[in-house]
Amino acid sequence: MTARTDRADDADHLLPLDVVEVGNRLVVPDLHRPVAAVIEDGAVVRWLTWPSAPLPERAVEEAAAWPTTEGIWVVYSSDGIDGGSRTAVHLDPDRVGAAVDLGDRRVVGADSGGLWLADPRDASEWMAVRIEDGPFDEDVPASFAAADPPWAEVEPFWPDPETWTEPEDSEDSEDSEDSEDDGGPAADAERDFDGSDDPDTTVATKYQWTIGFADWAGDSDGPVEDETDADGSDDPGPPSPTPPTDVERIAPDGTRTTIRVDHLVERVSVEGDTMTLRFHRTGPDLVPAEDGGRDVVYRPREVVVDVSAGLPASVDTDTLDSSPLEDAAEDDAADLEWERSIEEREARRAPWVERLDLEGIDGSRWPLWDRDTVRREHSVARLVEQLTHLDAPAITWTRGVDGVRRMRSDYRDVHVEVEGTFPDTAVVVSFEHTAVPFLRLRRRFRVFDDTGRPVGHGYVGVYLDEDVTTGHIPPRRDAVDGVLDI
Repeated sequence: MTARTDRADDADHLLPLDVVEVGNRLVVPDLHRPVAAVIEDGAVVRWLTWPSAPLPERAVEEAAAWPTTEGIWVVYSSDGIDGGSRTAVHLDPDRVGAAVDLGDRRVVGADSGGLWLADPRDASEWMAVRIEDGPFDEDVPASFAAADPPWAEVEPFWPDPETWTEPEDSEDSEDSEDSEDDGGPAADAERDFDGSDDPDTTVATKYQWTIGFADWAGDSDGPVEDETDADGSDDPGPPSPTPPTDVERIAPDGTRTTIRVDHLVERVSVEGDTMTLRFHRTGPDLVPAEDGGRDVVYRPREVVVDVSAGLPASVDTDTLDSSPLEDAAEDDAADLEWERSIEEREARRAPWVERLDLEGIDGSRWPLWDRDTVRREHSVARLVEQLTHLDAPAITWTRGVDGVRRMRSDYRDVHVEVEGTFPDTAVVVSFEHTAVPFLRLRRRFRVFDDTGRPVGHGYVGVYLDEDVTTGHIPPRRDAVDGVLDI
């Protein structure tokens, strides 16, 4: 779960996830902890706790509320580079109901009958492809496999201190969204920080090869037309049909019901005697875009099924009348509805923030996860390994240049240390970076959450680089003895 230090303050108040009205009572679950207040006439009449409910094996990244007319499902999610996992618990004003492991299943609806789950995959997995994919390393030029490529010429790591002028700190430098048109950090993020600013250069890390070809040639004013597109020879063709998948309903008491559907389902709702399924017959299309590229266009459909006699064992959408849902105006309306739902949720939460004291409430804390020492050490070592190689050189290929070159990293003098004891273990990395001259930067990464579950850091290097190169770090004036904590 989220660390205590991430909360609004250190007081022992319930931090509302949402507020759900059930009859004349309110159910207010905590955002982080296994506790909810049941409120009637403005006063707490009952506390619900579920400390023994299952949680994902990795740190929870999100808790979501799925309200129904009978209560609320609290869903805990952990999604990372190694895949996702979810758990859920059902609450009503009188009791804690089912506490279940959802595996990697995706929540696609909730009603009085239960929580609906579906296949976690996106329809894009069946998208049309523009080229025939294959193992990349089979076609890698021999020069790319060179054991010791020459170094590329680059600008000095930092500018000449005699001529460099320290930039002025903005009052809100951490939160400002710099315009790409004003030459701010957002614009710099689009450039190569070796000073070359060469759009014909492609960089590959030591872990992954990436080859790209610029669409610009010489001094032309626009992209070079793709000849294969012009004659249609590179048409991606139609997308693939999505396969049969299962949707599952988990009742408040934990009873499970499975329905086999002939295509990929992304939303389920039941109202009265009708069940509505939103599904994808195929993956999305790749259609020509105005800029010469291709847009990904999803084509979902909706079908209504009679469930007056109970839930069916299967649904064959191909034999039923279904309606396309491709209206752009409807998509815009859905976006507005989502924004409105967020505003309404915050309005529900506001009256109960810092109102409900958890002091002395038994079971309102998650117990520490009993994780063996070997797996703890593996989590620490994995993060250390990622950060240790920040200063490793990359490999570049440039149009018009014979072979590849080794490119100096934007990081240097990287130091990685491990601090604290479980579960407060942290990995601290400090370094110098080309984007921040004459300062040493330092960031602390917590390895485990309060329950002892490992925090996902799958893209730690990417996020760190984004923060530094776009200027989303504290101002220089906050540095102490030449070190800026970011």
